[in-house]
Amino acid sequence: MRKNTTWDCGRSTADGFALFERTLWQAMRKTAYWLAIDIGGSSVKVALWDGHRLSRVDRTEFGSAIVDGDWIARLLGLKLQAWGDPPIRSAAVGVPSLVDAKHRVVVESANLGWRNYPLASVLRKALRIPVYLETDVLLAARVESALGAGRNSTDFVYINLGTGVSHVRMLRGEPQLGAHGLGTNLGHAPLFSGRNRRARKLCRCDRPYCVETVIGGRVIATALRRWRGGERHRFWREYGENLGIVLSCVTSLLDPERIVLNGGVCASRTLFESSMRAALQRHTAHQGALPKILFSRLGDAAGLVGAGLAAQQRAHE
Repeated sequence: MRKNTTWDCGRSTADGFALFERTLWQAMRKTAYWLAIDIGGSSVKVALWDGHRLSRVDRTEFGSAIVDGDWIARLLGLKLQAWGDPPIRSAAVGVPSLVDAKHRVVVESANLGWRNYPLASVLRKALRIPVYLETDVLLAARVESALGAGRNSTDFVYINLGTGVSHVRMLRGEPQLGAHGLGTNLGHAPLFSGRNRRARKLCRCDRPYCVETVIGGRVIATALRRWRGGERHRFWREYGENLGIVLSCVTSLLDPERIVLNGGVCASRTLFESSMRAALQRHTAHQGALPKILFSRLGDAAGLVGAGLAAQQRAHE
């Protein structure tokens, strides 16, 4: 007769948790995982993907520090060691950059200071597994199209508001990147004139008037350090107005059915949403063409699930 498994009530709580953890990891080691990595302009997010769900989701902030592939490889090694060295089949990395996926090279990332950087090669040598690269906003937009606020929409624009600002147009579930594959670079569009005091500051791409100098995450971080009370309120109102102008430009150029917003900035949506919507309506010529503005409910999970799926799919190609 099969015996029922029972806990020894006399055992200490610490011993009980230790036994539970050993049992859990014994089960996990029987499963091979894909490593999902999402590198932002100021943080690295990593998780295990088993083909159905994420686990061990972790976020490490590096702020304005300069990081490279070796630093990221050491970080990933420490995470995997802390997780009991689970078996990993391959990894996919989303980066805030133009990517040469064929040669697995970061073409240019203004926020990370990388140019023609062989990130995949560095991580592959350190982790000893296949590593695939993709632009982060593409990974997130595909998941948003299938599971999130872009679901059932044939034409929407996904915009990520983080340290940087990026976008992609999704048409019938497929990303539209343009003739040269540059259709993710909203943050470096020179939409603001010299009359905007924030836009006069050079962007990290060494050009003035970029969208990122007005609605990027670093602008917010600087304002929150500097201002309090009513000054913060005025900042968020102005931030929403500037974001609304950007959304109006996107609407005029692409005429999408929906615009889906995601990224760390969206956690503060209650502070800027009303002024954003008012500015969008005020600056859009054809009121009947206003798109639905939706905020993603997937958050960080969009990029990580996208990376996990990419690693899984590329491994079977």
